[in-house]
Amino acid sequence: MSATLLDKKEISENIFLMTFSRSDKSLIYPGQFLSILHSSKEKILRRPFSIFSCSEDKVSVLVKRIGGGTTAITQMQAGESADILCPLGKPFEEKIDFTRTLFIAGGIGIAGINSFIRETKQIKMIFGDREGEFGKVIDFLGIECIYASESGLNKRKGRVTDFIGEFDFDTVVACGPKQMLRGVKERINGKRYFAVCEEIMACGVGLCNGCMVKYDDNTFRKVCTDGPVLDGNRIVYD
Repeated sequence: MSATLLDKKEISENIFLMTFSRSDKSLIYPGQFLSILHSSKEKILRRPFSIFSCSEDKVSVLVKRIGGGTTAITQMQAGESADILCPLGKPFEEKIDFTRTLFIAGGIGIAGINSFIRETKQIKMIFGDREGEFGKVIDFLGIECIYASESGLNKRKGRVTDFIGEFDFDTVVACGPKQMLRGVKERINGKRYFAVCEEIMACGVGLCNGCMVKYDDNTFRKVCTDGPVLDGNRIVYD
C-alpha cells in the first residue's frame, strides 16, 4: 500500500519512531511486522520492521539507523510517500496472563515486545543493550523494567539472561538477537516460551524461503508466514 509519513521522532541518536498512514483496515496482532521499500542502492530488498504500535489509520515502527536501507528510510520527511506491505506475519492469538509472563527484549527487539505490552505497562520485563544507547527509548515508553547493558553504563551491568532468576513466571515472550533467544531458552527450564524472531528477508510473504529457521525435529518454519512468533523452546539456534 502507499503510505504517507505522518511523523518522525528521533528518540535517541540514530533511533527513530516513524509513523505512517494506513489505508488497510486489517486487524494487526502482536508480533506482526511490515516491510518498507526504500531508495538505497546498497540493498534493493524491502526492509522488515516490527509493528511498534498501530491504530485504525496509523502504524508506527522503530528504526535504528545502521546501513544504507535504514538510512534512506530515516531520511524521509513528513508528507513523503512510501510503499509498505502491512501487516505481515501469522496472527498471534494465544492468551497470555500478564501477571505470569516475563517479557525480555534486546536492543531494537523492544519494538517487537512493545506490540504485546502496549495495552498495559504493568509488566515483568528485562531489557538489555550493549552500550546503554536505548535508555531514552525506555524513558519514552515509560516502562518499569530491569534495564541492563553489557557496558554497565546504566546501573545494571550484564546480559538480560543474568536477571531471569529475579522473577517468578510461567511464560516468556522474548525478542532480540539470536544469541539472546538461545540464552533465554537455556535459562528457563522448559517453561512456555514465545520467541519473536527477526531474520533477514527477501520477500516477507513466504515465496523465497530466505528466513527459514530449524526446529528440533528437523523441520523448518518460515519466520515471515509461520512466525514471526515461534516456539522458542523448539528452535535450533546454531
